[in-house]
Amino acid sequence: MHQGSQSAYEVAKKSAVKTSKLDDEIKKASYWVGQIFMMIATVVGVFLAAQVGLRQAIIFDDIASKESNYYLRQSLAQEVSDNVDLLRIYNDEYLGRNVPKQTLIANHPKISYYVWETMKFSPFTLETPSHFLSETRAFYDLAEDLIAKREAGILGASFVKKQMIEKLDHIEQVVLPLIYANTEKLAGELAEYNVTVESVEREVADAEMP
Repeated sequence: MHQGSQSAYEVAKKSAVKTSKLDDEIKKASYWVGQIFMMIATVVGVFLAAQVGLRQAIIFDDIASKESNYYLRQSLAQEVSDNVDLLRIYNDEYLGRNVPKQTLIANHPKISYYVWETMKFSPFTLETPSHFLSETRAFYDLAEDLIAKREAGILGASFVKKQMIEKLDHIEQVVLPLIYANTEKLAGELAEYNVTVESVEREVADAEMP
């Protein structure tokens, strides 16, 4: 009877030991499973954060590029427009009239090239549509050539006046509207990011307010 009880006790003891070992193994397995899931969650979190960060960086670069291009093209259009007005007056009062050479030279127009020259050093110039650049360059080249040949007495007043009017009309009626339409498109794209840009007309109006 005593031996039977002892045998049952030993069996129970061994069973308890086995159960304890099994519990330990389960705990260890649970620990490593938890660690694995934590590692996976960390990797996924880092990946998602990187994706969000990259997307935000791309959006920021896109906004900065569009905004810089907007103001660059607006400035170019405004400078060209000012030069058109200047040359139109000069053409009517001096270039297209039979005035003395000294008068022509004394009233040589002061064409503004500030924006045009500055664009040589701007990285955004290469993003400007090429026909805007070629049209502007052709305009300035022709204007300078006509003025120089008129002052030198190589070309007559009526011929020069006609050539200048044709070029000024082309710039004013064709080229400038295209540039302004392009800047308005950029303004619309920026508005989608809730970014507001100032137009030249609005800036001028604000400057004239008391």
